[in-house]
Amino acid sequence: MHEWALLIFTVAIPAAVGGILFLWFINGIMADGSTNPIKIMKLPLIVIACLSIVGLFGAFFHLGEPLHAFNAIRGFGRSWMSNEIVVTGAFIAFACITAGLAIVQKKINPVLMLITGLVGVIDIYCMATAYTVTRVNGWNHLNTYLVFYGTAFSIGPILGASLIAPFLEGKAILKAIKWAFAFSIIGIAVQLIGSAMFNAYIPEIQSISSETAANKLVPYSGMIGVRWVIEIAGLSLMAYLALTTKNKINYAFIYAALIFFVLAEGMSRYVFYVLGS
Repeated sequence: MHEWALLIFTVAIPAAVGGILFLWFINGIMADGSTNPIKIMKLPLIVIACLSIVGLFGAFFHLGEPLHAFNAIRGFGRSWMSNEIVVTGAFIAFACITAGLAIVQKKINPVLMLITGLVGVIDIYCMATAYTVTRVNGWNHLNTYLVFYGTAFSIGPILGASLIAPFLEGKAILKAIKWAFAFSIIGIAVQLIGSAMFNAYIPEIQSISSETAANKLVPYSGMIGVRWVIEIAGLSLMAYLALTTKNKINYAFIYAALIFFVLAEGMSRYVFYVLGS
């Protein structure tokens, strides 16, 4: 599998999108004057912006040379890969501007956060469509959209919660963790729905190599199983934190949950690219 750069790109960008949407949501439900938004959100916004840039570097490494990206931009509106590059650039720009304003103006702009997140949602659509328009059996399926959006809504909220947790206290941190847990369940449920639909689809013949997707995935059945075990372990840690009655939260659990989700989604994306190899 030679698509490590794309793996980083297609995990980092959805995670950043889900993360900033979660931060926008949490900022809204905590906007009661009892918390200091800039104290809570500044560092998380900076980290989200940095993560989006990491995703950008992944895309550049895939293209081989940054100049190729500029050539691809000229196909905007005619090619889904070009659309993906342009919208990804817009998302990263909005993420950096949002973080930059938080540093310079020392205040949070919820509208800009929402716009950044919505541009990210469009970016994920472009990202997934760049694969669904191919003739690769296993990519040209609704499951591709559900996989990418599932990554955003599983990793993103946990990433956001792990970043703001050190700046919250008491009921505020419990509220954030409970919402992160709820959204991560939605993200996993979306992927499970896609997997159920995909399992009925994989026996079809792959039009390029005449090999079925099912046959390609046989050597990776163990990895697929381990991936789900890791994801469930991460979800279990979030459940423990969300349902705990203790007044003090052990941050190590939420960071461990984030690591588990990143590993699981990375393994999922690895298997995804196996289909096109």
